[in-house]
Amino acid sequence: GPVIDRLLENGIDLTKTAVEVAPIAHYHMGGIRVNADMETPVDGLYAAGEAVGGANGANRLSGNAVTEALVFGERAGSRAAARLRRKEAAWDRRVAAAALERFRSLHDRRERKGRSPAQVQGELQALMWSAAGPFRTAEKLSAAAERLGDMQQELAGLRIAPHKEFNLDIQEWFETRAMLAVAEIVVKSALARRESRGAHQREDFPRPDPGFEKTRTVGLKEGNLRFAWVKASG
Repeated sequence: GPVIDRLLENGIDLTKTAVEVAPIAHYHMGGIRVNADMETPVDGLYAAGEAVGGANGANRLSGNAVTEALVFGERAGSRAAARLRRKEAAWDRRVAAAALERFRSLHDRRERKGRSPAQVQGELQALMWSAAGPFRTAEKLSAAAERLGDMQQELAGLRIAPHKEFNLDIQEWFETRAMLAVAEIVVKSALARRESRGAHQREDFPRPDPGFEKTRTVGLKEGNLRFAWVKASG
């Protein structure tokens, strides 16, 4: 492929020279659940590309990413534009008020002595790489789930730097909250899927299990994550 040719142009012949490689997070195969019009469960919100799940199943074929983004991006954009032409508003003032109140409440925590959001993010990234990376086990995932619970409890007391006009700590607090939620979804879903399939590899369950030919979904209800299995389509 082009990578091999590029290396050869720079004096590296893979047939003669060993090179160091490492896995990286390259593509998101899970994501928001949408319908055929790319509508999410949130009224008025559309999604496409790597933000949504379902187009590639348990693994992605090389070359599909751009095609997927173009096809479903066009569909999401055209459906959203059609909705705007009908002047159908989806603004929920109650939800907005709750979000604004959460933002204001962060200013009351500026004198807390806890860790900063950035420090928690650093630990979270290391935890997810070691426990929920390319190869997983129940032991590592269970330990990660327990630690994530502790970090969720810590979230309310994280330190916010005082007296900043543009306060990155507040932005990072919201990012940390989202990262912890996604981490919990990944870890608990990986624990529940007791098999290896596609990019999900369990060292303690190394083979696919026909009993798990179904999709794991998660939603937020009354502030708590709710998991379910649904029959795979297609």
